[in-house]
Amino acid sequence: MPKQITLLLTLVLVLLLAACGSSQSITTATPETPPQTQANNNNYPLTIVDSLGREITIEAEPARIVSLSPAITEILFAIGVEDRIIGVTDYCDYPPAALDKPKVGSFNNINMELLVASEPDVVFIAAGIQADFVTQLEELGIKVVTLDAETIDQVLANIRTAGIITDAVSAAEELANSLEQRVKAVKEKVAVSSRMPTVFFEVWDEPLMTAGPGSFIDDLIVTAGGINVAADVGQRFAEFSLEVLLERNPDFYIINDHAHQPQDIKERPGYGGLKAVQKDQVYAITDDLVTLPGPRIIDGLEEMAKIIHPELF
Repeated sequence: MPKQITLLLTLVLVLLLAACGSSQSITTATPETPPQTQANNNNYPLTIVDSLGREITIEAEPARIVSLSPAITEILFAIGVEDRIIGVTDYCDYPPAALDKPKVGSFNNINMELLVASEPDVVFIAAGIQADFVTQLEELGIKVVTLDAETIDQVLANIRTAGIITDAVSAAEELANSLEQRVKAVKEKVAVSSRMPTVFFEVWDEPLMTAGPGSFIDDLIVTAGGINVAADVGQRFAEFSLEVLLERNPDFYIINDHAHQPQDIKERPGYGGLKAVQKDQVYAITDDLVTLPGPRIIDGLEEMAKIIHPELF
């Protein structure tokens, strides 16, 4: 099984279990409560507040960085500090140069002995499934920062935070500002439309699962000028029955390209009753563009907006 599919399935299953059986609340940076610092760039030590609400003091500019998240690895390359990355996971495959970095394990199975031996100044991780690594790393005396996101604004905040931590503030700010302008352009284009198409996004097929409120995909759909037909499921990721899908009958059916293509959806028993199938409005988007909270998420937003509002692009 390709590692992208393995990673997606792992994330989906963990998120589903968490939604069904956990009451733990994770605080992430939002536009209202962005990551904070006690000092300006080039002024160490500085203190930041990460996605888990933890205050972390960075004593000096990190010279040796390990990233355990594909999205964070992408951010670090994008702000120009890739020469300081001395370890990544097997799933860190973008940009292609990330494949040449030393590996310290998989997304949820880290070789701690190897990681410690690399003597990192800071380790970046995602929250969620990776949150358990925080205690392990801290007990080993390693500085660890979590950068997670469920919205576009949180991705931009993470870019800026990564820039502050690594003393790449100018590059991070330039990147974040550029991405913000692209988001603004999408919002302005879809705002003039009188159409609000309904959208179903398939996260997984067996069982059929979709993205609900609080998920990255829901934020993308809304920002792209659509209505998520699963906006009321009450969970970030949830099972969705074919009966309810047919009842809500979305205008557009969008899938990740990890395992299926549009033709596969059209040929499923019972799916012929969907308006999206009848009107040939079933589309696939590259998995990483809508699931990894890194700079390319804006590519995913633009692609989704073009699907939902082709008349505007």
